Amino acid sequence: MNRHSMQRSMISIAGFILVVGFGWTDAGMADPGPPTSSSAPVPGSRTELALNLLSPAAAVNVGLYFEIGFAVENLEEAMARFTSGFGVEWQQPSFDAVLNMRLANGQVVPLRFQGTSSVQGPPYIEMVHVTGPGDHPWKANAHKSPVHLGYAVDDLAADSDALVAAGFPRIATVDVPGQSAAIFAYHQGPGDIIFELVDKGFLPPGVCDTPGSPFCPPAP
Repeated sequence: MNRHSMQRSMISIAGFILVVGFGWTDAGMADPGPPTSSSAPVPGSRTELALNLLSPAAAVNVGLYFEIGFAVENLEEAMARFTSGFGVEWQQPSFDAVLNMRLANGQVVPLRFQGTSSVQGPPYIEMVHVTGPGDHPWKANAHKSPVHLGYAVDDLAADSDALVAAGFPRIATVDVPGQSAAIFAYHQGPGDIIFELVDKGFLPPGVCDTPGSPFCPPAP
């Protein structure tokens, strides 16, 4: 997942944060706390009905997905076609950075991420082109564009570990020594469906900065 540049020195990634949509202002990081009566979902509304579909017995506490992302071979062409076909407008400037990613086999590889996210949202549309050595979850070609759904979580490492225990292997995350997952984590579901968990501190506007947002993890 309006996105602007942001810097997180704790992981020594200068000038860039990747969260499948990457690098937003502090406005996207505000913790609104529990929803008030005036901001809580209206009984019987689409928001309340959608949230009621999320089982409290789930391995991780999430709201609705805030982003759908596409990894593509030709970034400019894909963006142009989404604009001409669906009217999608894109955030500027786009992002371009290299991150050390830890993959499913434990190997750490430098991957270059180029892309952007839609102005419209949430849910946002992310478009990314990723290059680097070996195989990775973002590898695309003219006939294949990997897709993922992005969910916000309160504690990425704990929630990612819980999802692994529930049978969703972790296939990629930013490599931070001593942490099982940092900033965001990709998980593989049935039929190779990809899910992304994003730490709540690194979210774009409209996800968790609005009280009662259906995209933010609901209060326990």
